[in-house]
Amino acid sequence: MNETRDVPAPEESVRDLSEFTDHGGTTGAGCVVCGSPSTTQPTDPRPIESPGNEVGPLPATLPMLQLCDEHWSAYRTDWLLLGWCVDHYAEALRFCDLHQREVPPL
Repeated sequence: MNETRDVPAPEESVRDLSEFTDHGGTTGAGCVVCGSPSTTQPTDPRPIESPGNEVGPLPATLPMLQLCDEHWSAYRTDWLLLGWCVDHYAEALRFCDLHQREVPPL
């Protein structure tokens, strides 16, 4: 039995990865608030910590924010306050069931 028969050559592997690239701005990720498909683009601004807030330790660079159109609009117009809960974004001042704590605002 030839175990390498079905293993693609390196150049084929690279070409096959094109299937997994982002097409049309969809990331496959869900909105951090409601779980709907995210429409956030890599060029959209990322949240930063507000001075005087005691969020706790944050990653050196916060990950890309995933929001649907409705929540992105609310965030951009200050109708949605976001926070960081241990290892993920969430709506601030809400209770995180995963970490059993209130989410502090950024």
